[in-house]
Amino acid sequence: MSGAEPLAALGLAANILQFIEFTVELCGRIQDYSTGSGMPRKLAVQADRLSDLLILLRSLHKSSKNDTLEQSVITRCQTQAEDLALLLDSLKGSPKGQDRWWSNAKKALRSLSRAEKIEELQHVLDILLSTLGIHLQAQTRESSTHVEANTNSILQRQDAHSAVLDEIRFNQLNISNHSNNPIVNQPIWIVPIGRNPEFVGRDSIIAELRKRLEPTSDFVRKAVLCGLGGVGKSQIALEYAYQQRSRSTSESIFWIHATNTARFVESFKRIAHECKIPGRDNPELDVLQLVRNFLEDKYDCKWLMIVDNVDDRNMFFEDYSYRDKSLSEYMPQTALGMILYTTRNRDIAIDLDRSRDPIDVPSMNVHDARSLLGASVRAQSTEADQIKLLEELVYLPLAITQAVAFMLKRRKNVSQYLESYWRNDSTRIQLLSQKTKYHGREARPLESVLTTWWISFESIKTENPRAAELLSIMSYLDRQGIPDSLITLDEEDSFAFDDAIGLLCAFSLISRDPSANASKMHRLVQVATRAWLSEYEKDRNALAQEAQRLLAERFPEGWYQNWSTCALYLPHADAILQYEFTNQTEAQDASRATLLLSTASYLRRSGRLETAEIRSQDSRQIHERLYGDDNADTLAATAEYAMTIHKRGKYEEAVRLQRKVLAGRERVLGHSHRSTLETLNALGYDLRSLGRHKEAEEIHRRELIEKQKLFDQYPDDVHIQADLLVAINNAARLLSHQGKYAEAERMHRDALGKTEKLMGFSHPDTFITLGELAGVLRDQDKLEEAQKTYEMLLENRILHPDTLVTRSNIATLRGRQGDQKEAERLYRGVYDDEVKLLGEKHPSTLNSLHNLGCVYADQGKAREAEQSFRRVIEFQNVVLGFDHPDTLKSRSNLSILLGNQGRYTEAESLDRQTIELARSRGEEGDLEHMQSLHNFATLLADQKKYAEAEAIRRQELTLRMRIFGDDSAEAHQNRQKLAFIIGRQGKHEEAKALYEQVLKYRTEKLGRDHEDTLEALWNLAVTLKDTRRLEEAESTFVQLVELKSQKLGTGHEETLGCLVQLSWVQQQLQKYSQSERNYRKLLEAQIKLAGPEHPFTLLVTNNLASVLSYQRKNEEAEALFRRNYADRSKVLGPDDPMTLASLRNLIGFLREVDRSDEANELLLQLEEAELTSRNDISPYESDSKAKDASEATTDG
Repeated sequence: MSGAEPLAALGLAANILQFIEFTVELCGRIQDYSTGSGMPRKLAVQADRLSDLLILLRSLHKSSKNDTLEQSVITRCQTQAEDLALLLDSLKGSPKGQDRWWSNAKKALRSLSRAEKIEELQHVLDILLSTLGIHLQAQTRESSTHVEANTNSILQRQDAHSAVLDEIRFNQLNISNHSNNPIVNQPIWIVPIGRNPEFVGRDSIIAELRKRLEPTSDFVRKAVLCGLGGVGKSQIALEYAYQQRSRSTSESIFWIHATNTARFVESFKRIAHECKIPGRDNPELDVLQLVRNFLEDKYDCKWLMIVDNVDDRNMFFEDYSYRDKSLSEYMPQTALGMILYTTRNRDIAIDLDRSRDPIDVPSMNVHDARSLLGASVRAQSTEADQIKLLEELVYLPLAITQAVAFMLKRRKNVSQYLESYWRNDSTRIQLLSQKTKYHGREARPLESVLTTWWISFESIKTENPRAAELLSIMSYLDRQGIPDSLITLDEEDSFAFDDAIGLLCAFSLISRDPSANASKMHRLVQVATRAWLSEYEKDRNALAQEAQRLLAERFPEGWYQNWSTCALYLPHADAILQYEFTNQTEAQDASRATLLLSTASYLRRSGRLETAEIRSQDSRQIHERLYGDDNADTLAATAEYAMTIHKRGKYEEAVRLQRKVLAGRERVLGHSHRSTLETLNALGYDLRSLGRHKEAEEIHRRELIEKQKLFDQYPDDVHIQADLLVAINNAARLLSHQGKYAEAERMHRDALGKTEKLMGFSHPDTFITLGELAGVLRDQDKLEEAQKTYEMLLENRILHPDTLVTRSNIATLRGRQGDQKEAERLYRGVYDDEVKLLGEKHPSTLNSLHNLGCVYADQGKAREAEQSFRRVIEFQNVVLGFDHPDTLKSRSNLSILLGNQGRYTEAESLDRQTIELARSRGEEGDLEHMQSLHNFATLLADQKKYAEAEAIRRQELTLRMRIFGDDSAEAHQNRQKLAFIIGRQGKHEEAKALYEQVLKYRTEKLGRDHEDTLEALWNLAVTLKDTRRLEEAESTFVQLVELKSQKLGTGHEETLGCLVQLSWVQQQLQKYSQSERNYRKLLEAQIKLAGPEHPFTLLVTNNLASVLSYQRKNEEAEALFRRNYADRSKVLGPDDPMTLASLRNLIGFLREVDRSDEANELLLQLEEAELTSRNDISPYESDSKAKDASEATTDG
């Protein structure tokens, strides 16, 4: 056959039939040429392609809609077939024998020009197959199953090799990632993006990466790729990852998305999941810190971590919204690791690795960019046109790839593409200048990508409107991890959805993560899509509203069981909530308010309170505007806002709003509705935080009664069950706080039994309740049962975070009860476990170390305490900041420790700094400012700098009155401290007035027998005693003894302390018989309580001897004086000041009874001892005269 006959212009159907006949003949010729041995594979492939074309064309010919097929497609098919026929004719040559012809043909096929020709023909036929396949699908999607089968068979043949490779990769990944055996020291591959087969060039950059990431034994290796968005940084990092994987099979590689906090967290959670890190599913733990700790301490394999798109400085370095840390703090630091960052911001790149300059990624060079155009595009265009195109696209790989895809699919050469590109220049410039400023991009990159996108988008919209709609919706969401579950319509046909997604993937506008059923959109594509919609789509708001509606409907409430879905959807909710609608409608407002409320609920429960407050407030305002106050949704938004601001310490405002919500829900929903009862729970919690325990008890009791009724009606409802258990624990906790331990114990036992039955013994709520029960048992001195409960709790769930909180609380209470060793043991256990679970720099861990320092200080372990405080402050300065409340508290406690060691200069300096740091925070730092003033005043008073201390106390009082009110418990507590300092300066009248003011308040608010009231009564009594108002002092001490006896018992040490003061005052009033009677009671009780040689017992003995001597009961008095001296010499030593005081009292007594000789002998002994003694007389000793030999106790 010498050549092909041209296609007659007889209409499209005739052309198809004519080309079918021609193709059948051409296939036959190829088969004839193959009769010789070893037909070249290239020809066999051409035969396969032509056979596939025949299948498609015959199917198109049978279709009733073939009039939609463009003439140019058939023409191009015919042209390629004709070219192949001419090539075969040129190979045939002389007809002198088949063998000779075949030998010549093989030689010709080996020539470069003809080999390339066959490859080009094959490439074009592949494109034609794809084009015809799309036309065939579009024409026959609804009805022609026959054509669909044929099309699928062709596509399956074309993709067979790729499918096999993909399946192998997928199976390997599954085998690696889903093994039942824990993976600790095995290499792991977590790179959710396939290798780019079209990657070209960048050899020098990859070589530099290898150099910078060479192994070292000292520190983690880092490298940073820096360059313009779309320049190919991620593709280079991806290629490096795959090359590194090929070079080393023992190295793990992790890919981290850093476009926003949510995606960063998801990536770390993926590592935690694949590595099976313990605690990864626990919502109370910091999973990011778990991953860092694991890679630094537990993982023995070398690893490469690629942190992609670190483009937001605030998010990565300065924002502490996630667990009060910046994301940069979670980057592992170990010699086994290598970290490769990509960022478009050079400043960020320098911050990421200050040891060297970042690797700047420029646009592609001309050679590599032309290679990226592909052989087919280059063959159909001049070099000059190619350079013009690449210059317009700024040599950006993304723009080039998109342009090539369009040209190949639409059979356009570079010249035609440029003509389209330049067609609407003024519109293009107007559009790009509008968007460039908003997005902060340089004009040319956005211009090129946008124009490429406009051409592609028009094609997609024409071919598949649903695909265009999906891409438009995606442009309003976060560009990464867009789940199918979010964008699939209700009852949407799965084939239609997959077809639309497939077309977007074909244009490289999105990529897929099949394992997650999610899509990813390139950043510049997203910008270009929004820009196109802004310019050309009249109803673009409708598409944005559709995205918002889908999220509002599908974003679940923020309960723990929904957290995985919430985390998946949150980045997309964040994106659509930032969109500014034009011509806002009520429907848009309603869906926005719903979405704001749902995300606020999740953010609050997951600890991101600042954003939660803003969103809940916005939701509340929109609901009020749309529906008014008395609407269920408005009330829900208000309740969410109130719960959030409570978490942020705004208790009064939270109480006010919860009262409003409660009244509204009672009107709208009824008194027994679950939401109404939840409001009771929240209101009671708020009231407890304000110290209004009585009202809180009433609220929680009502909550418990109503929830019990609801539970009785719906016993199988899990949510109602959980509500009831919360109510039981709330009520029990209040009773325990009020000292009603028996009733609290009963309720905790009830809650524990139900929790264990309904949720299981290992459920976190069970352990929380078990810890509460243990605490109330301890408070009732049921120590053996409490110990068993603690052991059960710790044995079964020692590493559960809620249990750690309970253990920490138990340690605190143990310390307050005086069992410092047990408190230290518990704190040490909590701290060690938190180091394992959270890391040593986690705020919770630092809090435990701080508490451990406090208990060291309480035990006199000053060195250990100082080390703990200084380490805590060092970490808190970095993690929380110098002026964070926790940091300020640690500084104050270190100052107290230094002051207790007599290191006053250091302590004062530290206190002054702390006061200034707290003051610098303004009203937000009022509480810390107040506490720092309190600590500084105490330090000054300890040094007897009473005038300075008084000035500081008055500043503190002013601040307390402003914060809490003039007649508040906090203000009166400060007045009591101020009265003490004033009294020490001799201003007894003012001190007495302050003490009386405090006593009056506490008696009215707390009752006569409350411990704080008794403290105020004690201070007033001591003041009266010190000012020698002994009659009033006696009356006051009588009240104290009576109240203490009723509350604590006659043998309690506090009761005895009051009794000794009363006895001493009566002694000064010369009421010797009453004083003697009380001293004898004291002595008997004290011997039983502490033994005959206890220092307090010896004090009472001394005072009783003194009273007896006043009454001339000399024989018994002398015996007691001598016994007291002997016992003190034995217990305290002969040179102790108290021992010498006893000797002095004995000498005075002997002189009074005219036994001067013996008195003088003892006086010589006393003088000798005083010369050798280095201590002053004890401040607790009275005058040495015999008539007043008794000893007073401390003021307390």
